[in-house]
Amino acid sequence: MLWKKRKKYRMALFLCIFLSLFLAGCTVNKESELHSFKNHQKEPGKEAIPPSFFGQEIKLPIQIEQGQFNSMSSWLNNEEIVYITNVGLGSHVYTYNIFTGKNQLIFESESPVASVTASPSGERLLVHTAPTTFEGIITIIDRNGNEIMSERIEAFDFVFEWNPYDEDQLLLSSFTESWDFSTYQMNLKEKKLTPIQLKEPFVGWKSKEELVYLDWGQEEALLFAPLKKKSIFSEQDDTILDKIYYMKAIKNLIMTITVPSDKINESAYTFLSSDLNKLADLNIPHLTRFSDWLIPYFDFDEGDHFYTFAPLYSSEADTYAEGFQLLSLNIKNGDEKVLFENLENEPLSCSPNGSHCLYGFYFEKLINMDSKEIMPIIKE
Repeated sequence: MLWKKRKKYRMALFLCIFLSLFLAGCTVNKESELHSFKNHQKEPGKEAIPPSFFGQEIKLPIQIEQGQFNSMSSWLNNEEIVYITNVGLGSHVYTYNIFTGKNQLIFESESPVASVTASPSGERLLVHTAPTTFEGIITIIDRNGNEIMSERIEAFDFVFEWNPYDEDQLLLSSFTESWDFSTYQMNLKEKKLTPIQLKEPFVGWKSKEELVYLDWGQEEALLFAPLKKKSIFSEQDDTILDKIYYMKAIKNLIMTITVPSDKINESAYTFLSSDLNKLADLNIPHLTRFSDWLIPYFDFDEGDHFYTFAPLYSSEADTYAEGFQLLSLNIKNGDEKVLFENLENEPLSCSPNGSHCLYGFYFEKLINMDSKEIMPIIKE
C-alpha cells in the first residue's frame, strides 16, 4: 500500500501547488501553517519614491465598506483587482480600481466564498462557494456580476483550468477527502457540465481542444513523469517529454521543470511554444524537502515575462533562511533580471502588463515594479 499512500501525498502536494498559484486565503498552502504577515520595507538608506513618480497615483489601502477582509483574488486588467470580504456567515466579492479607488460589489453569497478565479481575459469569474465541507457551488459570472452558469457539486475541494483559447470552456476537477477525483468539462455557451475521463486531475490547455498533463501512473511514487498530450475528444495520448517534475501551461506557452542529472542542486525551467519549440530556459538553485523539491511561487504577465522567487543557493528547505530574490525572465530574448532581494517566498499574481503584482498568502500586498515599493492593500 506504500504506493497508494505516496500517491495520496503527491495528489495533496500538487493540489496545494495549483491552488496556491491561483487562489488566496485559507485554500493556499495546505501543507504548512500560514506564515505570519511581514511588512517589507524599502532598502535602508534609500528615500521613499512616491507611487505617482512613475505614473498614476495608486489609491491604497482599500477601505472595507462592509464585513472583514478575507483575501485578494486576481487581476481583471491592469487596473482592477478582485477581493473577498466575510459578511456574517457569507461573503461579498468586489472589484477595485487601484488608480481611481472605485469599489464595486459584484457578488453576494450566504455561504463562504472559498475562491474567485478570473478567466485569462478577465471578462469572467469563477466563484467557488462552500455551503458545507463536502459540497461546493461553482458560479460563473461576468465582470459586472451577471450570472452565466451555476452548478452544485459534492466534493471536498476543487481545481479549475480555464481554456485560454475558448473561454466558453473550462475544466473542473473535484476531490473527495481521500483525494479520489472526478473531472468535468463546463460549457458556458450550452450551460452544460459533462463528466470526462482523465488520468490526472491537473492538466493544462495546449490548444482549443488539446490538453497536456504529467502522467504519474498508478503503481509507483515517482519524482518525475512523462509529459503527455491528448485531445479532449479522444482516449489516446502521446508522450511529449520524459522525466518532468512539474508542468504549467498558459496560452501559447508550456513551462516544464526538471532536475538535470549532472546538476542535481538546480531546477531547470524550460519554456516551450504551444507547438513545442524551445523559447528560453532558466536554472535556479533549489531547496530540498523530505521527498521532493520546493517549487517557489511564480507567475507570468502577458508581455512574455516570467517572474519567480529564487533562493540564493541550494539547501534544505527547512533550514534555509537567507531570503529569496524575485527574478524576471524575458521569454522572447532570454534576458534575466533581479528585481528584488531578500523577500519571502509567498504567492504572486501579476497584472497583465507586469507593472504591479499582488503578493502574500492573502495577496494583501502590492508590488510596484517601477518604483520598487511594496505597500499594504488593506488598512491594518
